[in-house]
Amino acid sequence: MGNLLLKNFSKEILFECLIEELDGFMVFDEKGRYVFVSRKWQDITGFNEKDILNKYVKDVIPQSLVPDVINSGSPIRGQIITLNNKNGEEFHCICSYTPLFSNDKLIGGFTITSLESSGELMELTSKINNLLKKFDSYNINFCETNQTRYSIDSITGKSEVIKNLKSNIRRVARSSSTVIISGESGTGKELIAHSIHQLSSRSQHPFIKVNCAAIPAELLESEFFGYSPGAFTGAKPGGKKGKFELANGGSLFLDEIHQLPLKLQPKLLRVLQEQEIEPIGSQASLKIDVRIIVATNQNLEKLVREKKFREDLFYRLNVVNLTSPPLRNRKEDIPLLADSLLSKLNKQLGMAVPGISNTVKEKFQEYDWPGNVRELENVIERGMNFAWADTLSWAHIGDYFESKQISRKSSLYKGKTLAKARAIAEKQAILNALFSNNGNRTKAADDLNISRAMLYRKLDELNIDISSEV
Repeated sequence: MGNLLLKNFSKEILFECLIEELDGFMVFDEKGRYVFVSRKWQDITGFNEKDILNKYVKDVIPQSLVPDVINSGSPIRGQIITLNNKNGEEFHCICSYTPLFSNDKLIGGFTITSLESSGELMELTSKINNLLKKFDSYNINFCETNQTRYSIDSITGKSEVIKNLKSNIRRVARSSSTVIISGESGTGKELIAHSIHQLSSRSQHPFIKVNCAAIPAELLESEFFGYSPGAFTGAKPGGKKGKFELANGGSLFLDEIHQLPLKLQPKLLRVLQEQEIEPIGSQASLKIDVRIIVATNQNLEKLVREKKFREDLFYRLNVVNLTSPPLRNRKEDIPLLADSLLSKLNKQLGMAVPGISNTVKEKFQEYDWPGNVRELENVIERGMNFAWADTLSWAHIGDYFESKQISRKSSLYKGKTLAKARAIAEKQAILNALFSNNGNRTKAADDLNISRAMLYRKLDELNIDISSEV
């Protein structure tokens, strides 16, 4: 039957039939330029094949992720995004991008676009995400006790401070030295710990996390070192392995190390010095091979001076010190980070918010984020509940910042010409007026002391789309 089919229809005809069954199909070369677009893709976007062939995809569809696929060499599956057709009209779609290689060299790739209504997108995404959550629940135990859940790619950003951090993580991962990760709450210290283990020679062995603040002080010793059968009333008949023994051969991550009780600190020091543990109720010591990674949001040297942390333990731990930077020191990463968090939350919440408006991303960069990435994630999640299947705009989250201090020394002006800086300032003033008047153009024009006709000209000049920005 298969041979008969190929005798009557060439592979080219079968290929053409296949791609025309898809809502949209497009092929790009290694530089990100259009090579082929299907008829349905032309119908969806309004662009004619003759007008766009050999043009860069990003120049025609600015929201396209083709450059990301070319740079990473990795596919992107089921990305929900908002695109604009030739007439500037928005539509939601699901795009999957696949790179193509020849002899290990990237030669281009293709994109499949599925066009659905917002409701259908939400329903489809919800079903997919529920299945993914079920799969995750089967694997959560394994991930938490035996492997890292994150990698160095989970640390999002292209700023110099993040590039340097990733470079240092790769260097540190080569040894088994003890590491202190310092940084404010919400900056991603745990991601760094996971990355160190995942890149190390211990990556196939357990990665065990202990939050020193979450375990009652009286239980910490048994949690750390375990106990032998009958060690105390209520002990399990077969005894219990402690976290050090469970992590043998791998890494033990002690989060919030500054919360470790003083009376337990000498025992941790002994483990670091002797590389052995003694379970409660046991007369024998067990040799272990564990790399210790600790994290804190406190100044341990200050705690040492205040006699709240043992000096000898601090120096034993402080072999390598990595710092997780606060978000206010890498604001240029915020747009990329916001997109990454949106994608993550869409999966977790079973939602299909297609994107975040440029205005929101610009506003995000004017805030100092005392809660760091954790606060940014919470704000995005808050807005998603109001945006639902629409692009996240300032109208969905602006109320959160009403009582917050927004910096007026925006990094948006850095390195800009006078003309570009003026355009940014004008756009910001217009958007603020529109926000204050719930999108009413007449009232906004009055506040700006310009005519309504002038406002419309500025909206066109500055490419302000009120439907997505306000």
